[in-house]
Amino acid sequence: MNLTLITSTPFNVSQGSGTFVAGAALQRGLQQLGHTVRLLRPDRVPGRLGHTFQRFAFNLRLTKQRAADSDIVFGMDMDGFTLSGRIHPFVCYVMGVLADEARFERGIVAQLLMLQAWAERRSARRADVVITTSEYSGDRIAELYDMPRNRIGVVPPAFDVIRWQRDLTGVGFERPRGEHPPTVLCVAHMYPRKNIAALIRATRLVAPRTAGIRVRIVGQGPELPRLRNLTTSLGISGHIEFLDQLSHADLLREFASCDLFCLPSLQEGFGLVFLEAMASGKPVVACRASSTPELIQDGVNGLLARPHDDHDLAEQLVRLLEDPNLRAAMGQASLATAAEYRLDNTAQRLLDLVVATADG
Repeated sequence: MNLTLITSTPFNVSQGSGTFVAGAALQRGLQQLGHTVRLLRPDRVPGRLGHTFQRFAFNLRLTKQRAADSDIVFGMDMDGFTLSGRIHPFVCYVMGVLADEARFERGIVAQLLMLQAWAERRSARRADVVITTSEYSGDRIAELYDMPRNRIGVVPPAFDVIRWQRDLTGVGFERPRGEHPPTVLCVAHMYPRKNIAALIRATRLVAPRTAGIRVRIVGQGPELPRLRNLTTSLGISGHIEFLDQLSHADLLREFASCDLFCLPSLQEGFGLVFLEAMASGKPVVACRASSTPELIQDGVNGLLARPHDDHDLAEQLVRLLEDPNLRAAMGQASLATAAEYRLDNTAQRLLDLVVATADG
């Protein structure tokens, strides 16, 4: 089939984050199945006028002719909202429910997200098929965009677990023998909904009980200055290191060298970074919130803390850091979970659902 994928998410990790990873993987997965995939996206990454302006400008320039030869057109998130309802079949594939994300943000970020959510709502309500990445996201689309829940299908985002693990082996990292400081890794684009401040506060509670604990935080975002200030004010700068954005190889080394992964996010459409940690054989500590329990099985491949409870988050961290056998068992369970998300399987599930829904 000839497929068109529309996305204005920047195709780089620092600006595109998890949506970039999933979009790029989806393209590869569909191509591996033998389909021709045309990508419609802006020619340049956002400039001074910002991502929201670029997304609308890009979408307003889209024409029916650019997607006319396609058997199926996929619009990622809000993208393609000007074509939804005008070309068929059109699939609105919601990676992150923008109206839900906006509830956790502040100021101009929240306002811009709500503007984008208006377009995403329009796209979803007019699309022939609506697909999202988790049951949680399906419920939020139904509620926030006023749609029947049975119109919304669920297919996890594409993730190339084989490629990830091949690259992980390729970095050639070998952990030093003997004593090493207990290390927690956190990777996120730093928005309030990622709740990284809770991890920093929990680290202050863990430090007296776990000698030499290190928390390494990878990423950028509007919360970074506040998180740095919080770390200083709590007097735990010696335990926390902010690493900014890393190259792919350096990020893989961080996953390879940590004892566990922690992101106490309060809102995740799916949580692709959890899958990256699992594919690296690491147990995960997270919050029992949004879509996270659909991926993290408490007591199996990770531990879930109560949201807004720093003491509970600290207890889960200590429990794993103090028990290497538990970490090893959960790491193996994480690998088994990640193996279920093979790229070709996910791409085929997506196509099967699209075809069945469109025909129905």
